[in-house]
Amino acid sequence: MTNQSWVTGQKSAIQFLMNTYALVCPTRGRPGRLLEFTESAIKTADRPDRLEFLLYVDDDDPTLAEYEKAVASLKNNFPGMAISLTIGPAIGVPRAVDKLVTQTSADIFMTANDDQVYIDKGWDSRLDLEIAEFPDGIFCMWFNDGWEAGNFCTFPVLSRTWIETLGYLQFPFFEHYFADAWIWMLAKAVGRDHYIDDVLVEHRHWKTGKSDMDATYERHATGPENSPEDFRHARDRAVIDKFERYFLADVGALKSAMSSS
Repeated sequence: MTNQSWVTGQKSAIQFLMNTYALVCPTRGRPGRLLEFTESAIKTADRPDRLEFLLYVDDDDPTLAEYEKAVASLKNNFPGMAISLTIGPAIGVPRAVDKLVTQTSADIFMTANDDQVYIDKGWDSRLDLEIAEFPDGIFCMWFNDGWEAGNFCTFPVLSRTWIETLGYLQFPFFEHYFADAWIWMLAKAVGRDHYIDDVLVEHRHWKTGKSDMDATYERHATGPENSPEDFRHARDRAVIDKFERYFLADVGALKSAMSSS
């Protein structure tokens, strides 16, 4: 896929829209795939100097030493690139994400995963132009992932304004599942869900046939009925209904931020 059409003739506009981007990525058991993800994002960005990678690895991860080597390798290969590794307890993706967002002054936060691969050149310049359409900063954007595409927002792109309005990136009551769905539903409720079809960031999940089932996928797979994973999935699904009042309050907060800008 080639997207030069939306880059050509836009350079003068882009220079006034230089957002800084934090790619927020909890990761486990995949130091090699983390390297592929990070390198792909850097090499396809027009201005990689404004990217920041915030990584979270559990302190009980058996590949922790390999992660430390991977980050050291990235810093050596891309001098000056902002890459930080936070090592901490296994607190689940939503809480890890919310911890990471406090560590940066970036303008835009990109929910990321170690099984993503950036394909199209100039994705950051494209985001600049799309973000400029929402000067109040209230939006949830997402790229074509080659799987869910426009049907579902798997990796939300949010502004600092959105996060400061709600006080979180991912709703911390979730243990693992549905955190992205919550964000997407909020965006749809205020009419600010925004899909970018012609920028491909592949989600190479094992279900797409582009990777193998590994221990991390197994750790987060929904298990058989009455298994620990089945109960965790059910608990997270129950959060959506149990805390509807919080959802409605957040819709109100986002609408208020939109009207006051």
